[in-house]
Amino acid sequence: MPVVHYEKLNTLSYDIFKATGIPEDDARILADHLTTSNLVGHDSHGVWFLPRYLSGLRTGYTRWEDHIVLREGPSFVLTDGGGANGIVAVTKALGLAVEKAKNATFGMVGLRNVTHIGRLGDFPPRIAEQGMIGMVWMNGGGLFLSPFGSHERRLRPEPIAFAVPRKNGPPLMLDMTLSAVAGGKIEQKILRNEPIPDGWLIDDTGNYVHDGKRYQLEPEKVSVLPLGGLQFGHKGHGLAMMIEAIVGPLALAGCTGAAGGGGIMILAIDIAAFTDMDTYTTEVEGLISWVGSAKPLPGFKKVYAPGEIEEEVRSQRLKDGIFIPEPTWNEILNAAKELGVPVNV
Repeated sequence: MPVVHYEKLNTLSYDIFKATGIPEDDARILADHLTTSNLVGHDSHGVWFLPRYLSGLRTGYTRWEDHIVLREGPSFVLTDGGGANGIVAVTKALGLAVEKAKNATFGMVGLRNVTHIGRLGDFPPRIAEQGMIGMVWMNGGGLFLSPFGSHERRLRPEPIAFAVPRKNGPPLMLDMTLSAVAGGKIEQKILRNEPIPDGWLIDDTGNYVHDGKRYQLEPEKVSVLPLGGLQFGHKGHGLAMMIEAIVGPLALAGCTGAAGGGGIMILAIDIAAFTDMDTYTTEVEGLISWVGSAKPLPGFKKVYAPGEIEEEVRSQRLKDGIFIPEPTWNEILNAAKELGVPVNV
């Protein structure tokens, strides 16, 4: 697999996006989002998506600035993105949530009708860096999650992400799906010709599936298990349905079914309305220290707080570079050639 340093991968991604003709600030947002996902270890949401975004960027691109406000109040605004790029839309909509929270303690943005929004974990830390608690939830993603006790695809991965400020480091951040695994991670296994681990996929006989090609070719028989798997999947299933019931209707996107889904909820909470920032971050650091002081089991390096693994991977990949699967790298090179973008890697 090719190894590419972050700065060069970021520059190449930006140049490719800019060459599609979209606004430069949007190209920068997209390039930063995808390459940072690779940088912190989430290759499933990284430049693997770059070639897949290009056709939509080159034909009928809709700017976030052209969104329609459907409803608005002191603490919320509901918007229709009109088909705008999801990563750009959510990145810019965060500012609306923060402004609402400054005025009303809680600021909520409901968003519908945008394209793929990428890695949710990129967004809440941007809110936390402004002294607020940030949350982003979505009743979206591919329709591949089976409810507990079934193999049939009835739900989406229902991703959720949270971030809070901390005193000694970047924001505490949790980003997770309510499926046992994100769909992109399955695609990465397939790209690398690696078997699917136990507990990810199930078929209509109730057995684990290890051949990722079956996930692609047999959607009527193979699905992704809910978080918790065969034993505790009722928890992931229940949380997924609650996210559907909250986000879909409130974002005016509807619940997943025949046509609904794709709603996004962004929430900012102003910490200053409750307590001063120093007190808050001191409490958070105390929590991290207390939990992190637990003695690791054999085979475990340490007890991590949410987001700390990503920061370790960031440091390592800034030093050693980012591994890109050969098929993905070839697709990126072909895209650059088609758009007349020089490759200086």
